[in-house]
Amino acid sequence: MKSHVSALMGGSPHEVAERYKVVSPIELLPIKIDHVLIHGVLDRHVPIELSKDYYFKAIEQGSNVRLIVLPDVEHFKIIDPTSTAWDSVIDTICASRPL
Repeated sequence: MKSHVSALMGGSPHEVAERYKVVSPIELLPIKIDHVLIHGVLDRHVPIELSKDYYFKAIEQGSNVRLIVLPDVEHFKIIDPTSTAWDSVIDTICASRPL
């Protein structure tokens, strides 16, 4: 069964590697805007190591980035306004906005 990502990309990373490289955020570093990564520890869809790897590489290259790790939160709870994680997401976004 094809994943949603491979359907969007027109193939798997092995089939269309260049497409994945072009849209990979870590390949676009350094990014010269402030940005925040919010990742749930229980995410089974996207391993937290991807966000950590991105964060450390971004810092190393001079990007202004923050990593917020939410314990006991899985992938879809971060975008669910009825979840207990939502307050953390909103607080993080609001704290990151310039006054």
